[in-house]
Amino acid sequence: MRTFLHACLLALVLASPAHAVAPSEVDDVMVPLKAYLEGHATGQEAAFRRAFAADAVLIGHRDDAYRKGTVDAYIARAAGGRSAPDEAQRRRWIASVHVTGRVATAVIELRYPGMHALDHMTLVRFADGWRIVVKAYDAVTPPARVAR
Repeated sequence: MRTFLHACLLALVLASPAHAVAPSEVDDVMVPLKAYLEGHATGQEAAFRRAFAADAVLIGHRDDAYRKGTVDAYIARAAGGRSAPDEAQRRRWIASVHVTGRVATAVIELRYPGMHALDHMTLVRFADGWRIVVKAYDAVTPPARVAR
């Protein structure tokens, strides 16, 4: 299933002739995005560190509150060292990727029991590979379900 989704995503990215990129470039951009997803799935700090540039910033909204922070503060909160107890109920995927030269953007969707989010990532290609430099997000707490 992942291979199929990756192939579909790659086809969408390559469909635009004005911004055509080599398939290997898209694969390279996927490396930090997959590390970010791995960090969420495992709670491992090392995965998040592979995803983000050291000076990355995070900005966005959680429910009605605007937030801004550093990558270090984010990783301190997100990397608990193990998977979340409700990991089996969590879903996350890369919804889109767009590469233009040394800059790329991606949207990652997160569907958790207590949170739904769209993470808009801006990535930059450095000498040692691609890294997320900005995570702009919109996260909401879904309404509680009423038992009948």
